[in-house]
Amino acid sequence: MKNKKGMLMYIIFMSILAVAVLYFLYNKYEIGPAEDVLFWGLLATVTETFLISFPSGVAVSVGLAVTVTAMIICGPTTGAIVAGIGFIFRMPVIEGERRHIFNTQISRTMFNISQVVVVIGIAGEILYGVLGYTKGTLNTLSELVPVVLIIILICEILNSFLVAIMINLMHGKNILETFVNNLKGIVPSLLGIGALGIIMALADMRYGKGVVVLFFAPLLVARYSFKLYFESQSMAMETIHALNDALEVKDAYTGGHATRVQEYAVKLAKASGMKKKEVEMIRTAALLHDIGKIGIPDFILNKKGKLTKEEYDIIKEHPVMGARILSNVDSLKEISNIIRHHHEKYDGTGYPDALKGSDIPIESAILAIADSFDAMTTDRPYKRAMASLEALDELKVNKGTQFNPLLVDQFIKVMYE
Repeated sequence: MKNKKGMLMYIIFMSILAVAVLYFLYNKYEIGPAEDVLFWGLLATVTETFLISFPSGVAVSVGLAVTVTAMIICGPTTGAIVAGIGFIFRMPVIEGERRHIFNTQISRTMFNISQVVVVIGIAGEILYGVLGYTKGTLNTLSELVPVVLIIILICEILNSFLVAIMINLMHGKNILETFVNNLKGIVPSLLGIGALGIIMALADMRYGKGVVVLFFAPLLVARYSFKLYFESQSMAMETIHALNDALEVKDAYTGGHATRVQEYAVKLAKASGMKKKEVEMIRTAALLHDIGKIGIPDFILNKKGKLTKEEYDIIKEHPVMGARILSNVDSLKEISNIIRHHHEKYDGTGYPDALKGSDIPIESAILAIADSFDAMTTDRPYKRAMASLEALDELKVNKGTQFNPLLVDQFIKVMYE
């Protein structure tokens, strides 16, 4: 729940602090030449406009590299001003809409501008005031590397902390937890933005701003390539949800089943120590594990009585059908094998390939447990739901025969926790 009063007070505080930082820097350090302010301000605006948007909804830019470079070349006052210019005049596309200061909440604009000014200002004072750096003394790669990396690290830490406070006021999330989560991706960010800042600083000092502009062109091309890649990933996710929706329309009793299986499977995968990429594969596979049922006749799929042997044999074809469907989608080929084998049994009596023990992909074994648990704890046309504890006992009884015993133990532990 939003703490509107707290947010307003925080934004006002940050705005006053930003003005104080600029006043302090203006009185202590000179502003660079107007052409330098305009040049770096324009580059900052471009980088903040052409954000790289990830499927998760997070958007990033390399604007920090520009402002840090401006700070090193022209001083901390110019660096802070350039940071503010980048956010005042940027026009990024967010959620399909071109945003600028005239159609963005004034409070959000004030916070963004104040935040970057404060962060760059403090980092600049640390570099010039505390570490004693003076303009023009960093002329070699060996001198630039440690300084740029340290300054960007300071900026990332300050930025993460200030944002964590805002998220706490907006959503009530723990500040320390949010701060730590924000810092998890700091190493690749540090190396990527740091390398860019070092290259731009060296290019400007040795060859002039024309070379910086020439270097900037391939950066925009790279950004466009990233944009195309993430758009394709977004389309793949839309395909996944469309397939899942199609199945739920066909089979009324699977409504919510895939989502619950996904939740159980992801928890078990994480508890089993699987890598992030593997967890994401299981997340997608769980959502689509029954997609092959699209090819099962409705009168069998929705039959309220007991299935005949012939009807059950048809039902048993759905993992193969699902794998075949997904193998035709480039971005989903990896999970087709997981889905094919999610009805295999540990003792080799499952289907479709009668795999046994460790021959069953561990992702499929995880999916089998999550799928069975939800099936047991959900009402179906042909049976009443079990209580959760009863279903866990059933998993325990069948470990080593139907299910991987180690995964069953881990799942029971996760569910009790």
